[in-house]
Amino acid sequence: MRRLLIPVTLLSALLTTTVIWACSVPVFRYALERWPADQYSAVVFHRGPLQPEQQRVVDLFAKEGAVARQSANVELKLVDLDADPAPQELELWKRQDSQTLPLLVMRTPLPAPVPVGFWSGELTEENVSRLIDSPLRQKIAKQLINGQTAVWVFLESGDAEQDKAALEQLKAELKRMEKTLKLPEIEQADIEQGLVSVAPDSLKLKFSVETLSRKEAAEDYFTRMLIATENDLHEFSDEPMALPVFGRGRVLYALIGKGINPGTIEQACRDLTGPCTCQVKDQNPGTDLLMAVNWEKLVTPTPQEEKEIPDLTGLTSFSKQGADAAQGLSMSKEKEPKSDQATPKTESVSAEQTAQAEPATAETKVQKQESDSADAGTTELPAAGTTEAAQSSSLLRNLSILAVLAIVIVLAASYIVMGRKSES
Repeated sequence: MRRLLIPVTLLSALLTTTVIWACSVPVFRYALERWPADQYSAVVFHRGPLQPEQQRVVDLFAKEGAVARQSANVELKLVDLDADPAPQELELWKRQDSQTLPLLVMRTPLPAPVPVGFWSGELTEENVSRLIDSPLRQKIAKQLINGQTAVWVFLESGDAEQDKAALEQLKAELKRMEKTLKLPEIEQADIEQGLVSVAPDSLKLKFSVETLSRKEAAEDYFTRMLIATENDLHEFSDEPMALPVFGRGRVLYALIGKGINPGTIEQACRDLTGPCTCQVKDQNPGTDLLMAVNWEKLVTPTPQEEKEIPDLTGLTSFSKQGADAAQGLSMSKEKEPKSDQATPKTESVSAEQTAQAEPATAETKVQKQESDSADAGTTELPAAGTTEAAQSSSLLRNLSILAVLAIVIVLAASYIVMGRKSES
């Protein structure tokens, strides 16, 4: 008898949860507005006190540091190997198989697909600059902020013939998807609840493709990061990959080699443009990328005509190489407000939590839009309709939940009656 009740109870919980957490907003838009980027881990292994030049690099992650001002989704953790580190930290250090100290190890958000980390090297300003930002990441961010559905990164294999065939297949299929797919109709109740901040008719169904060579030096760290979004992608170094990026720099999953075909491409596009069946981010597939973008300030209502997005810039003041990598990007020239210099006083410093504490310097700040152009570029939501219409939509949703519960209760009661009859 109890064995009959268990599946019924589970079914009830599943159906009720699905109804409650589903919404009609397309996945790509909901992710852009409501899914903050997960934190990367920058772990610094050292022995004893840091030298002044090493401390200056660590200070970049502090409250007034450039990493924090750039809103990069990364947090720093210092691990002193002479201070009896935790077993898991010691294991991470051993797996690097390096005698370099201090050693900087970068890991994707936990639970990391590649626990050992996707990159390790010397603790330098240049390395930090290249890890948190790159020209291609800036380009991707601009397109996403402008409301594009997704940016597909095509990672070349190095085999010209194989790459050409896969790339042509990808582009052709994406064009077909733009013509045939339809965005879901957003329910009035979801608009009333603020689940989308733009007019439904302003949402775009548009895909683009950015090609990336594995040999491109300026994007080497980014390439390593892409390959670390899944635990086995490093095994396919001789095959092309197509990775759709959406939301706030989130990779859905990778299509590899012959897996880049009409069926898989269409499925990925449908996954991104369909209604958000689960608003809980962790219950959706994907891995976030490390990007230096203040999404909260830049993700604003999209106008009917594509607006100008301020140029994004990384830590170009760190090194000459960092400046060369971002050459051609315009930056605002504003005076830096006076503030006391601070150094981190705890072993963990969150860059994300302090990203909005201080305005950025001229070299590291995302250029602000003029207030009047921002006002002109904001799309007003269409009339929400009468209060009765919104209440009616919410009522229908509640009635659906009650109907599901009623069915489950009836089924449970039937099983109980049948069980009692069989026992008698």
